[in-house]
Amino acid sequence: MRGYLVWGVSTIAVLMGAANASAQATVAPQSDANTLEEVVVTSERFGSGLARATFTVGAEDILQRPAGADITQSLVKVPGVQVSTGDSRGGSFSFEIYLRGLSDEQIGLTLDGVPTGDSRFNGGSPPQRFIESSNIGKITVSQSSGDIGAPSRFALGGFIDFVTDKPKQDFGVTLEGGAGSFDFWRGYARVDTGEIAKGLTAYATASKQENDIWAGQRSRHSKRAHYEAKIVKAFEDGSSLTGRLSYNDQTDNDFNIVTRGEFLANPHSDRALDDLTGVPARDIDFGGALGGRRKDLLAYVNGRFKLADNVTLGVNPYYQTLKGESYRYQDRRRILTGGDPRAVTSYNTSGGAVRPSLTTLRNSNAVGGPADMRVTPRDRDRYGLTAEVKADNLFAGHSVRIGGWWEGGESTEKRNFYPIINSAQSIAYDRSRLNYVEYERTASVETLMFYAQDEIRALDDRLKVDLGLTFFHLKYDAKSPLEYKANVKFSQDSKVNPKLGASYRLTGAWEMFGGYATGFSGIPEDAFLGSTAVINPDDLKPVETRNLDLGLRWVRDNAAFSVQGYDVHLKNNVGIVPRDPTSALDPEEVVRGNVATRAANTAGQKSRGVEFTGFYDFGAIDVYGSLSLQDAKHDDPPVGSTARRNLAAIGIIGGARVRDIPKTSFFAQVGWQATSNLKLDVTGRHVGDRVGGHIIRPVTFDEIEVETIDGYTVVGLSAAYDIRRQGLPEMQLQFNVDNLFDETYIGAVSGSTATQPEFGLQTGPTVRTLDRYFLGAPRTYTASLRVRF
Repeated sequence: MRGYLVWGVSTIAVLMGAANASAQATVAPQSDANTLEEVVVTSERFGSGLARATFTVGAEDILQRPAGADITQSLVKVPGVQVSTGDSRGGSFSFEIYLRGLSDEQIGLTLDGVPTGDSRFNGGSPPQRFIESSNIGKITVSQSSGDIGAPSRFALGGFIDFVTDKPKQDFGVTLEGGAGSFDFWRGYARVDTGEIAKGLTAYATASKQENDIWAGQRSRHSKRAHYEAKIVKAFEDGSSLTGRLSYNDQTDNDFNIVTRGEFLANPHSDRALDDLTGVPARDIDFGGALGGRRKDLLAYVNGRFKLADNVTLGVNPYYQTLKGESYRYQDRRRILTGGDPRAVTSYNTSGGAVRPSLTTLRNSNAVGGPADMRVTPRDRDRYGLTAEVKADNLFAGHSVRIGGWWEGGESTEKRNFYPIINSAQSIAYDRSRLNYVEYERTASVETLMFYAQDEIRALDDRLKVDLGLTFFHLKYDAKSPLEYKANVKFSQDSKVNPKLGASYRLTGAWEMFGGYATGFSGIPEDAFLGSTAVINPDDLKPVETRNLDLGLRWVRDNAAFSVQGYDVHLKNNVGIVPRDPTSALDPEEVVRGNVATRAANTAGQKSRGVEFTGFYDFGAIDVYGSLSLQDAKHDDPPVGSTARRNLAAIGIIGGARVRDIPKTSFFAQVGWQATSNLKLDVTGRHVGDRVGGHIIRPVTFDEIEVETIDGYTVVGLSAAYDIRRQGLPEMQLQFNVDNLFDETYIGAVSGSTATQPEFGLQTGPTVRTLDRYFLGAPRTYTASLRVRF
């Protein structure tokens, strides 16, 4: 209820501000209706004039991807960014993203400046859930944490902001259709109202797409229905009021994870069965029982009001909900004695829940043997408000920003077990017979952040210095009454974190830039929702970073080059690990999440690197390339020390490279405007050798080896043809081929088993049974047609 109240009050405040700002309103100039909303020029693309490392992906880059492709895949051309999805069009469980060696829970993600939250697949809010790629005007990637005011607890080493385009000035209908490999199809429709009244425009879109999962086309599928609406009111004095609503309904099976040995034996299979056998021991890997469904809604208002000629106020209230569940087949049936699946009889002296005995029925190798469907519902309500006052040239050479961000909300996660009705015939389960509830966890993190910045310009604006500070206050509230008695409540304050940046224009084209910043994230929600153990206030230290970067740019209208170096130190990272890694655990049960876990600090890591980016437009041909050289390593306590043993206990070899981060990665693109109507683009992406896992023996925690996975190179092709004939609507045909040469490769390392000892070593000296890897997507074709009337 509090979320609805905050949302309502904040929206009313914005609308009242709009009414005052519109007292003498007329239409503010807008972009040409027949052009892309965001035209990204070379200087903006390379971050010219900014006192930090920044790269912008334009709408033209986004539209080069196949129709219906995951919006995050457009980020692969950005230096320092690494994105992987199990399918060329996306993936939920298989989605992994890194920025300068930091993972998705250490990167700030925003949409039109509004935080989308953390991007955990299991209860988080990946930004693609709220985004229709055809409606995105640009994506701004800040590779360092030096930017001030990014409303995210996860912007430890940078942030990514997705910017939606504006409604068009004239009425029009845009239709898109696509088809391709693995029974893919997509339909999209957009209606622009044109100018309804002075300065008032809007659009609404709807899309639907489906495809089979390539590794299991008979049993696994992905379905997505997505709806958006946006309305903009522009005022004569430069003020504006924007409202946006997005709703996403997605059902998908995703990819299984495999061992390196399984990949080498069959690089085209993720080991999930495509057909039901009727034998629970085998059907536990049935692909049709992997996945889930979720419904996401995000609504927000962007208010920008002119308070004076040089003073503006920005206010952004927002509200988000998630309702979903994931499921996994179980080769046994669990029944809690007494008939009450949530029963707790008492709590022991340490606060742990005492529950009735759990009966397990198991005959895994018999046709039609007892089996359960494990269903994990996840709900989330998140609401907040950002606000900022900006005074340009408040006094000679100084522009000041002062702002804040508040967010509240609650996340819940449950784990229910329902009996399979007839395991010999199907995976259908009886929802009316809830036999066992393993846990019901609730967590809320209330965030309050303040920031201030003085932007100083001197030497005829050749020198720009940003002096900023941020401060966080976090409140945690978590409980899991089926596991422990305590209601965990505590708060944390950050230090005052400096955000310093500077740029100096050497000549008209050459520019130096650099910065220093510290970041604070606190404790992620997953520490409460993913752990079976109660968290005491002193158990976990807050996640923090220190960032340093320095670079040089050369930017002209048709050419650009940049080189930038960075040093990032992440402290007190948090992971979910087995509660007792000294016990003889079943590796398969570890992978399936059926073992007791705890949240633990996984010490820190250091990432250092250099990034090179270049672009040249020859006219009919344009060339772009980015090269990233990076070295990400875990902290290195002395051999034999307690600190090093503690790292080994949570699956990390001190001083070893961080999983999934290549030392070398490269992206190149060559575009050819063959005729005035035909544009061809060829892309190549190389990801070098990476660490797949640290192989550590349970119980003794001997450091066995660092397992390396081979690098790969994939090539893509895009051809777009504009049909321009008098009397016909705007029309474009497009054809894409991903992984043109059908390279087989490991696409990513799953975060779910990364910090686990190698439990396979319990059964032999060389056995590797702990799954870690997602397969890369094979050659994929997509054809699409875009028409605007």
